[in-house]
Amino acid sequence: MNSNSISNEICGHNMGSGHFSFEAEEEYLEALYEFWEKDDKAPVRTKDLAISLNIKDASVTGMIQKLSEKKLVSYEKYKGVKLTKTGLKIGRQMKRRHRLLECLLIDIMGFKGDAHEAACRMEHAINDELEVALSELLGHPEIDPSGCPIPPPEDDLVRNKINPQSDVIVLSSMKNGQNGEICAILFNDDKLEEVTKIGLKTGLKVSKNNEGVQIDNLGKIEFDRFFGNKILVRVGSKF
Repeated sequence: MNSNSISNEICGHNMGSGHFSFEAEEEYLEALYEFWEKDDKAPVRTKDLAISLNIKDASVTGMIQKLSEKKLVSYEKYKGVKLTKTGLKIGRQMKRRHRLLECLLIDIMGFKGDAHEAACRMEHAINDELEVALSELLGHPEIDPSGCPIPPPEDDLVRNKINPQSDVIVLSSMKNGQNGEICAILFNDDKLEEVTKIGLKTGLKVSKNNEGVQIDNLGKIEFDRFFGNKILVRVGSKF
């Protein structure tokens, strides 16, 4: 089976062959990173990797040889495969982006479908700057909705922002001293009606201090994390 078919099996992508090959490589490195999380010393048997990816053994062997030629893994026949320093970095970054996306889909958007499958498709489109923005939006979570740890960002991650004076974050991730304006409320119609009754709406000014969250004329309001994750606030010096 070629790498195009492998990528179809892993994530069901439908792109050109260049995308297939590149994304399939990332999926393998991400899967190897999951083994590394459990034991960072032990080599991974190709059979175990095939089972984890639901791929035929022969296809796995072919991809491992390809990754070995690119120096992303080290491979010894009958012993197994291990990530190189470069391969580990890529696998860790892909897993970080995948788990951040699951936080976005489940905690923020309330997605009821297969969040793992959706994140699997989306993770390959995330670049460094978008990863930074996504992490900040989510309040830099350390675990995903299933309780798995979110790997830390890479040291050389690009941190330039298009508009550093106007970041959008969820209300629950506001820090003491921050001010902003509610720019979106993500509840469904039933819950939104309930929220509107207490006077909460877009355009209201928000501030956070040691005493809690203060919203315009509504005063101090207590929010649990679920509620706070559904309100987006644009923070910046202009407020």
